Amino acid sequence: MSDIIEEQSEEFTPQDINDFYGRVRLLVESMEEDALKANGGNKAAGVRLRKSLRYLKQFSGDFVKFTLGK
Repeated sequence: MSDIIEEQSEEFTPQDINDFYGRVRLLVESMEEDALKANGGNKAAGVRLRKSLRYLKQFSGDFVKFTLGK
């Protein structure tokens, strides 16, 4: 999971809204495994999941700014 976040952290220059949306979908899909493990009591998966959610929150803010043309 954290590998995907590190890959996502690299310079990302979207061409349109679909590029941004595709990246958001990838992030959410990549969190599924950690969410299931955290639900089963795996504390490390919970930490990874929270880290991913913080990154998704920041990325979502960038997505909103992009859609507003800022």
